[in-house]
Amino acid sequence: MTEPNHLIQLSNALSALAQGARAHVADVSSKDGEHLTGLLWKPNAVVVSEQVLPDASEFEVRVGNGTVAARLAGRDPGTNVAVLRLERDLSAALPAFAVPSVGALALALGAGVSAQLSLVRSVGPAWQSLAGSTIDHRIVLDRTFRASDDGSAVVGADGKLFGILTLGARRQSLVIPAETVERAVAALLEKGSIERGWLGLALHPVAIPESLRPEGSQRVGLMVMEVVAGGPAAKAGVLAGDILLSAGGAPAMRPRQIARQLGPSSIGKPMALTLARAGAIVTSEATIEARSA
Repeated sequence: MTEPNHLIQLSNALSALAQGARAHVADVSSKDGEHLTGLLWKPNAVVVSEQVLPDASEFEVRVGNGTVAARLAGRDPGTNVAVLRLERDLSAALPAFAVPSVGALALALGAGVSAQLSLVRSVGPAWQSLAGSTIDHRIVLDRTFRASDDGSAVVGADGKLFGILTLGARRQSLVIPAETVERAVAALLEKGSIERGWLGLALHPVAIPESLRPEGSQRVGLMVMEVVAGGPAAKAGVLAGDILLSAGGAPAMRPRQIARQLGPSSIGKPMALTLARAGAIVTSEATIEARSA
């Protein structure tokens, strides 16, 4: 009896996954001829990578043998999710969601359908994007993809959907988990945007005078360059020229550190502010307000 060839079995299984992806991987094109990968998330909605989506409102979407016009429903830089609403429904068969394990095979499926194999290098807990969005898991793949691969569907060996591929800082290949995408899709289809917290400040890093440095090693604060009239910080008495030393109890050394505290769940909550002003330390409290991303 001939022993089974496991390499052939693996090859056939991966090929079957790629062929099956034709039911939900979309080729999205803009009117000026730009192409990118989308994922048929609902019968009337396709998900694409926000960071590679061109600045346009009308698109053409092809899934399998079906082609349909689509319009931008909304985009969210915080989760790197943009949604296109289709003019008519297509038959949707999105795979079940799954969170991978370290070392699992991951197949990135792009428009075409193209297929690229990698391994899951690491899986971490929830994290905050630079825009303050909560990403359910930090999933990192072990290879570098091209910018044109952004938005590809990433599936496991069993065909379950891990999420969509995105290129992070230093071209790190990340997967935005399917459950994160699901929340963003629901909000964008309903409202067209995702609200996040807002203080109404323009900030720039600056050295803190030695006499005003907080206890510890903090040498840098954030100079308040502008205060938006009527915004949360203005209502709290923050002035242009103040140096923000801490916000929400955390040292304020980079604007992105502040942004990470201003996710959707922060809206309506108070934030304690410690400021250096005219040679003295003052404290205040701002109530975070909503602002669409």
